[in-house]
Amino acid sequence: MNDLNVGGATGFSPSSWPTMPRVPAADGGAEPFGTTLGRAVRGVNDLQAQAQDATVALASGQPVDMAQTLVTIEKANISLQFALQIRNKLLEAYQDVMRIPV
Repeated sequence: MNDLNVGGATGFSPSSWPTMPRVPAADGGAEPFGTTLGRAVRGVNDLQAQAQDATVALASGQPVDMAQTLVTIEKANISLQFALQIRNKLLEAYQDVMRIPV
């Protein structure tokens, strides 16, 4: 079961994902966590909006590339699922910290 080999899945790696521009913090260090989180949420929202636009265009009968529409929808779905998993992990970590006796 540990030898899961996914052949043919080329071009899908974290290095190929779109990156958001880094915004340096006022003190020249790393940007605050809230800023990073906000940009990530806006990125997910943008992908959701693109998927909705592609779906509306397809449903209204406009000439669209079906494959590109499906890719756009799946990118939005995967990004939302990823964001939900991050949220779950952050919530779990917060709950673990709150359970630590003081």
